[in-house]
Amino acid sequence: MTFTRRYILATGAAVGTGLGAGCTRLAEDRLSSTPAVVDDEALAETGYGEYAVDELVIERTVGRFGLKRTLEVRNWYAEYDRAIPLDAIGLTRLQAAVVAVLSTPRVSAFGRSFNPVGEYTTDELVELIQDRYDELEVVERVGETSVPILGTETTVAWYDARARLVEVGSTLDVAVQVSEAVEHGDDFVLCVAVYPRVGGLETESDAVRTLMAGIEHEQE
Repeated sequence: MTFTRRYILATGAAVGTGLGAGCTRLAEDRLSSTPAVVDDEALAETGYGEYAVDELVIERTVGRFGLKRTLEVRNWYAEYDRAIPLDAIGLTRLQAAVVAVLSTPRVSAFGRSFNPVGEYTTDELVELIQDRYDELEVVERVGETSVPILGTETTVAWYDARARLVEVGSTLDVAVQVSEAVEHGDDFVLCVAVYPRVGGLETESDAVRTLMAGIEHEQE
């Protein structure tokens, strides 16, 4: 995996290509989620800043019994980061701690689900990331916790891994935290965090928990 500020956005795309599951919403061929973002209070408490809030559009052709439809599915992601010390690799501070929130619409067609996101375990979500990024190495699940996300107690698992930091061309240890998808209104919402473990230690777990608990998502 190439670890850059845009890494989480690409992760969202990897997850998003599996789109669909939940309720039937196919009166039209274009479906949209609503943005899920972290509130200002959580950002101020953790020192993270907004990097991007963008729309991710994916087209999928789905079919059954010889019938096909092309769906345009509009997802939203919000990405936040902050600088952390990287003295172990000769840097003072770098925007290397990244947290992203993805919202994706629940979709079904022809009596089938086309968005397994709501059914994925955190291990399966991490496998999607690995499938897309061969350079994400030695991924090992090391624990899990429960975090209140959008009013739902949600499993968040964390993993140890190695990744390449493009800015300095160096491989380093990283922690990956992934939440299970939360069903909220007509969308699924999930969160992914990646940040370096310097000297074998990681200091971002509390901040990530605060950011996840501070997610807001307006329903249409």
